[in-house]
Amino acid sequence: MGTLERISCPACQIDVDPTAPPAPCPRCQGVLEAHVDLGGVQGPLADEIRRRPRGLWRWREFLPVQDADAIVSLGEGDTPLIHARRLGAELGLERLYVKNDTLLPTGSLKDRSVTVAMSHARAVKASAVAVSSTGNHAASVAAYAAAAGLQAVVMMPGVTAPGKVIQARASGATVVLVTASFEQTADLFRQALRAFGWYPCASTNPWRNEGKKTYAFEVWEALGGEVPAWMIHPIAGGLGVTATWKGWSELNRLGWARGMPRLVAAQAAAAAPIVRAWIAGLAEPVRLSPEPTVAESIAVGAPSLGGRALRALRATDGLGVACSDDEILAAQSLLARLDGVFCEPSAATSIAAARVLRRAGRIRPPDLVVCTVTGHGLKQIDAAAAHASSPITVGPSLSELERHLRTLS
Repeated sequence: MGTLERISCPACQIDVDPTAPPAPCPRCQGVLEAHVDLGGVQGPLADEIRRRPRGLWRWREFLPVQDADAIVSLGEGDTPLIHARRLGAELGLERLYVKNDTLLPTGSLKDRSVTVAMSHARAVKASAVAVSSTGNHAASVAAYAAAAGLQAVVMMPGVTAPGKVIQARASGATVVLVTASFEQTADLFRQALRAFGWYPCASTNPWRNEGKKTYAFEVWEALGGEVPAWMIHPIAGGLGVTATWKGWSELNRLGWARGMPRLVAAQAAAAAPIVRAWIAGLAEPVRLSPEPTVAESIAVGAPSLGGRALRALRATDGLGVACSDDEILAAQSLLARLDGVFCEPSAATSIAAARVLRRAGRIRPPDLVVCTVTGHGLKQIDAAAAHASSPITVGPSLSELERHLRTLS
């Protein structure tokens, strides 16, 4: 298992008690970071990891959970890295790959983080876990809490897509719908944490945040050690690019990888605080109120890891790209029609960004590009209706069917 070296604040450069409950930095209220001791990790371990049973916990030496008996897993990780040839041809990209996280247990990338957070919650003998969420995180926390035998409270804005709300309800969580924005919901959640003492599975939990490092590990392995030219992530709070950067940094530190992909934060234009800060050359995003967008899963105006995400972009010579709702819906449709992957609009933002960057000439045709696709389309089916083909309704008659089919040819 991974050996936790320390919990520290990157901004204040102070260490905190690793046995204390997950919380922001006591000095600056920033997000703390977990550091795993990789001093004992040797080159032969890479071959051993390849021989282990498939799943995220194959990479256990890189994750800050020391008690193997505490692990809570639903079989997450090792999602397919698909060579999207038809979509790539449409976009003018010869080596476009899609990291298909729609196939994770609860249908979204959140399972990568929640398995680690829930394992730590179990290790410290938490009795109840909680999160505020735009939907996917809530569904994941509810499912993993059920598997761990823990009570769960999940808070979501009242406008959250019904599919995500039902997922959390079905797993037995106490679901609280707040008639307010996500930012106001998150503010209420922070007050509730102080009042009720729940274990937080939120983005301020440094154990949780380590799970998404596995993006780098899995892509590195699937590509036989080749480093992509680009990795593009749909971004809300900033963790996707932050954790991926950390994962690639650890692989380079060990000498397993040589080089770093250019990281791209893809956001909806209606909620793009990280992209705006990147364009303006700011070190931290400026808090904003998201406008309505189909990309509801990434509609966050105050990203908790925004500053760290910006550092990841700049350290890798990366970019921030804001996409319109029309661009996002078009990308969602193209991915489904050309390569058979049906994702929610937020998840298609990475594809939309790749399309924008290719048209602008920033990405070249031969570049190896990996787009993470982060949530299943069944979570938000209404958004896909405008671009989906219409069904044909017929009676039980072959002649009637033939008549309708002739009009399609």
